[in-house]
Amino acid sequence: DLAVVVLLILIPLISPNSSKGGIGVQAIAEALGLAAVKAMVAIAAIIAGGRLLLRPIYRQIAENQNAEIFSANTLLVILGTSLLTARAGLSMALGAFLAGLLLAETEFSLQVESDIAPYRGLLLGLFFMTVGMSIDPKLLLSNFPVIMGSLGLLIGGKTMLVALIGKLFGVSIISAIRVGLLLAPGGEFAFVAFGDAVNQGIMSPQLSSLLFLVVGISMAITPWLAAGGQLLASRFEQHDVRSLLPVESETDDLQGHIIICGFGRVGQIIAQLLSERLIPFVALDVRSERVAVGRALDLPVYFGDAGSREVLHKIGAERACAAAITLDSPGANYRTVWALSKYFPNVKTFVRAHDVGHGVNLEKAGATAVVPETLEPSLQLAAAVLAQAKLPASEIAATINEFRTRHLSELTELCESSGSSLGYGFSRVMSKPKVPAPDSSDENQITEGTLAI
Repeated sequence: DLAVVVLLILIPLISPNSSKGGIGVQAIAEALGLAAVKAMVAIAAIIAGGRLLLRPIYRQIAENQNAEIFSANTLLVILGTSLLTARAGLSMALGAFLAGLLLAETEFSLQVESDIAPYRGLLLGLFFMTVGMSIDPKLLLSNFPVIMGSLGLLIGGKTMLVALIGKLFGVSIISAIRVGLLLAPGGEFAFVAFGDAVNQGIMSPQLSSLLFLVVGISMAITPWLAAGGQLLASRFEQHDVRSLLPVESETDDLQGHIIICGFGRVGQIIAQLLSERLIPFVALDVRSERVAVGRALDLPVYFGDAGSREVLHKIGAERACAAAITLDSPGANYRTVWALSKYFPNVKTFVRAHDVGHGVNLEKAGATAVVPETLEPSLQLAAAVLAQAKLPASEIAATINEFRTRHLSELTELCESSGSSLGYGFSRVMSKPKVPAPDSSDENQITEGTLAI
């Protein structure tokens, strides 16, 4: 998608109709240089506009809690950006694409995505209807060998290329081939690019019609390519992901349970603690090997996206009391908190944060409590180092507890001064740890609240 920006900028620049037109090495080199400059300017505008202009506007609209104004402002941003790029001599499609990047820079991107979902479905349907109406069956029959040969080159070439890239990034060979088959068809931006190329005189209408057929047929056979990849995986992969998906009949008797989003290192520890206290829980993860490990231990671990409303419904989120969100990606954590607070507001969400800024955004998304992912490991590591330095155990415990208390107090004060109630969640869900006076008579005594070394 990012490459489309350069492509849509390049098309009018190499047009024979432009003032510096002409298709040649020098013209294309000059156009590429100008495209690079314009792309840098566009990216700078995205960052500046997204952070300086759109955020305050959307924040003010969100405070008014008016859904109609929120949707209208989104349409204004999209249409306004498209008009600006058209006036600059570029395509409106590029403007719409840049508007999407602008909105994605804000913390309101998920709400925007939810609001425009009906428009997206209708406009995509209209778009592909026009594509289908532009396909000429007579042209397909008269140029059948050329079209089939081009289709084979497109599917085969892209499959091998994407599979090779996937293998270089550490994906298994079967998964890489499946990804290659899914990404092998042409994309909808091809129709936009071909239309611009015809309008600029770079491509003839006849060649454009042939390419329309090739890309359209490649998109039409996507379900069969996906089925072929799935068949390949079922033959060679040991685990079938479908058997790991949650089924409502398996969770319909749960009531007041805990949802663990992410069954990695942190999620497994939480699951162990809940199991020891016989507290019912359900865990979700998108890595099949983690789910397989949980199933081997006879734990209720399922394969699924914790940010999906449908998956959360299947594990009885409407009857759950709390969710512990321990996903590795900050963006996935934010998306899961947002989905739970929007669709299942009865669920209290407890989530780990990468840093203070990430924690503030998580709280704005609806998190009940936000816990730092670096505080406790850092304190434990510091305690081990202090023990190696021959400090008494009681002094180590007092030092660690004092730092923890001071750090959380500073965070609480910072959040109170900024109008937030973050405090990393501790100020709202637990009291500050008490630091007992060190007992000099027993240096081996460990203060409560500090892990033993």
